[in-house]
Amino acid sequence: MEPAHSIAKLGFRRWYERQLLYSFAWLTTCLLCGLIIVAILEFVGFSAPGITPYITLAALYFIGLMGFHSWMTFTKKIMSAQRYANHSTCGKCGCYGRYDVLSNTARFLVKCRRCAHEWTIEPQ
Repeated sequence: MEPAHSIAKLGFRRWYERQLLYSFAWLTTCLLCGLIIVAILEFVGFSAPGITPYITLAALYFIGLMGFHSWMTFTKKIMSAQRYANHSTCGKCGCYGRYDVLSNTARFLVKCRRCAHEWTIEPQ
C-alpha cells in the first residue's frame, strides 16, 4: 500500500506502529533462518554418506536466501518508516505525528491538526 494512502486511512501513529511490527516480523524470520541453519549444520552435517550432504547443502542455500531476503526487507521497511517519522513533526508548533494527508502522491502534502500548518513529506 502506498504510504500516503495508508497514512491517510490509519493515521500516522497507527501506520508507523504497523510498519515497525511488520519490520520486526521480518527480523524474527531472519533470526529463525539463522537458527535453522545452525541446527541443520549441527545435527545433519556433511559427513553422512550418499546424497544427504547435497540435500543438506541445497536446504542451507535456500534457507540462507530466505534469511538474506528477510534481512533486506527488514532494513528497507525500518528505514522507510524512520524516514517518514523524521518528517512528521510540525515545523510551526512541534506536534509529532498528528496531521491530515491532503494529497495521495509520492510527495504528499500534510496539514497539522493543531495549528493547520502545511508541509510536504517526500520519500528519499
